[in-house]
Amino acid sequence: MKTFCARTDLTNESDVELFFIVPLLKYLGYKNSQIKNKKSLKELGVRKSPRGKSTHYRPDFLVAASQSAQFIVEAKSPSENLEDWTWQPKAYSVILNSEHKQSNPVQYYMLSNGLETRVYRWDYDQPVFRKLHSEMAIASPSLDELRDILAPSSLKSSSAIVGSRASLLELSKPGIEEINEAFARCHQLIYKNDNISQSAAFFEFVKIIALKLISDKHVRDSLGTDTDKDKFSVDSSKVKFSTGWIEAQEQNSVNPLSDIWFRSFIDSMEKDIGAGLRRRIFEPNGSINLSSETIKEVVKILEGKYLFGIDADLNGRLFETFLSATMRGKDLGQYFTPRSVVKLGVKLARIRVDVDYPDKSECIYDGCCGTGGFLIDVLADMWAKVDAVSGKTPEEKASAKDIIKNNHIWGCEVGKDPNLARIARLNMYLHGDGGATIFNLDGLDKKLEKRPQDTPDQEREKDDFSVITKDRNGFFDVVVTNPPFAKTYKLSGEEDGRYSDVLLKEYDLLDFEVQKKELRSNLMFIERYLDLLKPGGRLITVLDDGILSGNKYAWFRRWIYQKFIVKAVVSLPGDAFQRSKARVKTSLLILQKRSKQNETQSDVFMYPCRYIGLDDPSRIRSMPIDAEIRGKAKEEIQIAAQKYEAYCSGKTPKEFTVSAEKITDRLDVKHCLIQRGASKKDWVKNRLTIVKLKDIATEKRFKEEDIIDCQNHDAIETYLRVTYSGDAQKGDEVDPTTTQHQKLYVVREGDIAISNIAATYGSVGYIGEDTDGCVASTEYTILTPKNKIPPRVLWVLLRSSVLRSEMLLAATGANRTRVRWSLIKDIELPLPSEDDCKKLNQALQEAEKQEKAARLAKNSAISITENSLFLESHLAETVLEAFKPPK
Repeated sequence: MKTFCARTDLTNESDVELFFIVPLLKYLGYKNSQIKNKKSLKELGVRKSPRGKSTHYRPDFLVAASQSAQFIVEAKSPSENLEDWTWQPKAYSVILNSEHKQSNPVQYYMLSNGLETRVYRWDYDQPVFRKLHSEMAIASPSLDELRDILAPSSLKSSSAIVGSRASLLELSKPGIEEINEAFARCHQLIYKNDNISQSAAFFEFVKIIALKLISDKHVRDSLGTDTDKDKFSVDSSKVKFSTGWIEAQEQNSVNPLSDIWFRSFIDSMEKDIGAGLRRRIFEPNGSINLSSETIKEVVKILEGKYLFGIDADLNGRLFETFLSATMRGKDLGQYFTPRSVVKLGVKLARIRVDVDYPDKSECIYDGCCGTGGFLIDVLADMWAKVDAVSGKTPEEKASAKDIIKNNHIWGCEVGKDPNLARIARLNMYLHGDGGATIFNLDGLDKKLEKRPQDTPDQEREKDDFSVITKDRNGFFDVVVTNPPFAKTYKLSGEEDGRYSDVLLKEYDLLDFEVQKKELRSNLMFIERYLDLLKPGGRLITVLDDGILSGNKYAWFRRWIYQKFIVKAVVSLPGDAFQRSKARVKTSLLILQKRSKQNETQSDVFMYPCRYIGLDDPSRIRSMPIDAEIRGKAKEEIQIAAQKYEAYCSGKTPKEFTVSAEKITDRLDVKHCLIQRGASKKDWVKNRLTIVKLKDIATEKRFKEEDIIDCQNHDAIETYLRVTYSGDAQKGDEVDPTTTQHQKLYVVREGDIAISNIAATYGSVGYIGEDTDGCVASTEYTILTPKNKIPPRVLWVLLRSSVLRSEMLLAATGANRTRVRWSLIKDIELPLPSEDDCKKLNQALQEAEKQEKAARLAKNSAISITENSLFLESHLAETVLEAFKPPK
C-alpha cells in the first residue's frame, strides 16, 4: 500500500518533518492555519527530572483543532531512539497546561523519527498509539486508529476532559450468553423505540457495533497487557464509546455519536474509497438513523463490555452472533459455519506464505463468504505463518502482511438483506483489513454482465472482478468455502432472458452425461471454483454426504473424477451444523484441480471426526459441557490436521488411507474407510461363537388379526414408542382412519421393535406385558427370536454399540439413515452360551420386577398424599379438561 514517503527518503530530522509529519497532519484533516511551526512557538525551560538542569526547548509543531483542543509534535532523526526524548514534549505539555486553571488544552503529544511514531496523552507515561513506518500506510487501520485520536473531530474540548478526569469506566470480557442477551436487548430496543423493520434495525445496530469495536481496539492498544484481565478499569475520557463521551459532546451536537464520530468514520472511509483503497461498507452520506435517546441507551448497555478481548473464536464469529441474536425470525442457516469446521478447513488448506517474496504467497478465495468467517481465519493463518519466520525484521514482516491482506484474500457474497458483503468487509477491516477484495456479487455468475438494476458500485465491482475471471489458467491457488446446501436453480422454459436461465446455461454440469433442467447451487459452485483455480489449485469445501454417496449423484462424482484429483474426505458429525438448523450429514472434501487430463488418482486420506462442529450448539444458553466439547473439538482439529500433513508428506497413515479403487463408486468416509465386522477378530481370538443375526432372529410375520386396515378400522389404538434408551412405551392414542398409514401392526409380548430411522441411537425395544397390543407402523422393523434365544437377550445384543455401529454401516441414506431387515440380517455377532443366556434373562426379569414394584410404591405414596390433603377433585379435573391450552 502507498505510504507518505519511502524509508529511504528519511535521512535526517528535516526529512521527517517535510516528507512524513506534514503530509500526515494534512491527512488527519488539518489546514495550514491550524498547524503552528517551531518558529511561531514560545521557548520554555524544560527539565528531564525534577532536579535536573533546565533546557530551553520548543517542539516542531503545535496543532490546534480549537483553542481548547491541541497537541504538539516533535520530530527526530531516524537515527534517534524515541525513548530518549519523550521527556521534552511531555514537559512542554505540562507547562502549557499549567497556564490554564480550568482546562488542559494540550491533550496529546506526538513523537516520531519517521521509522516509528508514538502518541502519548499529556498526563500518561505509556503511548496510546505506537506504530512502525510500514504500518502507517495510507488507508491502513493504523491511520484510522490515529484519526480516532487526533483528527479535528476527535479531540474533545479540554473542559470536558477536566470534568471527566476522575471518572473510571469498568470493562469486562463477556461470554457468548451475555453477548447474545445484550445484542438481543439492543436490537429490540432499536426495533421498538424507532419503529423500523427488523432488517433496518439490524444494519443500524451494525453501525453502532463498528464504533464499539473501534473504541475497544483503541483501549487495547492504549493499555496493552492490562486488557488481558477479565475485568479492568480505564479512564473514561479515553473511551469514546461511552455515555460520558456522548454527554461531553452534546454541547456540540444533538446526536454526537452519529453526527461527530460516525460522520468522521464515514468521511475517512470515503477518502479511501475514492482512492481505490477500500470498498463501501456504509453509504457515503450515511448517518446512524436512530434517535439520540436510542443510541445513548444502546451505548449504556454495551459500554462496559470489552468486545475486543473476548474469546478468539467468538471474536471471529462476532457478526454471525449479531445475526443470530437479532434476526431470529429469518432463515439464517446459510450464514453459519461452525468455527471448528472453519479452523479445520483452513488447516487442511495448507496455505503457503512466502515472506521473502510476498507476492508469491498463495491467493485464497471464498465465493459465498457470508460474514467472512473463512476469510478471517485465512488472514490469521497467513499472518501467523509470517510471524513464525525467523531472521526477518518487524518491518519486513509488516510489509509481507500488508501485501497478503490487500492482494491475496478474496471473497464474493450475493446476500442483500442484509448486505453480507459489506458486513464481511467491516469484519475484515476490524480484524486487520483485506475488505477491498470482497465483492457484493453472485459467486455463481460466470458472465458478470451488467444489468439495468445494478448500482454504480455493483458495476465497478463487476468490472474489477471480471479482470481476474478472464484468466483461462485460473487466478486462485486455494478455495475454502461452505456453499449453501439447499438452493436449486431451475430452467424456466421461457425465452425472456431471466437471470436463473442465463446463469444455468453457462454451466457444463447441465449437459454432463444427460441433459438436466435443474442444478443444486453447491454443485454449481464446485464447477465455478474449477474455472477460477489454477492447475494444481486446491478446493476445500463442505459438501453433504448425499452427494458423496447417493445413487442420484453418481454422475456428479464421475464429473469430479474427470476434473480433479480427490485428496481427502473428512467426515463431520451429523449434528455439526445444528446451529444452522440443518439436519444434514456433511464432510470436508479436498480436491486438487488436475494439471493434466491423464493425471492418475492417488490414494485418498479419509478421517471420521466425532466433535468438530458440536462446539457450536443451537441453544443460546451455555452449558458446562460446552467447554468440554470445545476442548475435544480443538484437540480433534490438531489430530486430523497432523494426520493429513503426514499423508501429504508421504508418511501415509494406513488406517486413514483409502486406495483409489475404493472411491470409484462412492466418496463417503463411512463406506470407503470403515470396514464392517472389525470386532470379529476379537471374537475369534477369544473363541466366541459367531452367528449371523438371521440365525437367532427373523422378521415377524403378523397374523391376520394383528394387521389393522386403517381405512376400515373403527377402534382407537395406542401407538408404540421406543426411546433412545431402549424402553418400549405406550405412546399417543390414535384413530387409524385419520393416519396416513395404510396398515398398522399389533406387537405382542416377546417381540423386538427396531426403529428404522433411530436404531443407531439405541431405539431398539423389548415388548413386555405393558406394551403388548400397541400398534406400530412400517417405520419399525419387528423381529422375533428363534433357536431358543430369550427376547431380552436379543434386545441386549442389538443395543450394544458394536451392533448399532454395524447397523449404521449397513444403513442407507446419508442424512436420515434407515435400516431394514434385508440390510442387517447378515450382520455377524457373538452368541452367549446357553447358560449365560439363562443368567442374563433371569437378571433382566428380576430387574423389571423391581422397577415395577418401585413405580407402584411411588404412585401409592403420591396418591396417599393427594387424598390426605384433598388435592384431587372433580372441579379440578373439569378445569384442566375445559381450559387446558392447545398442545
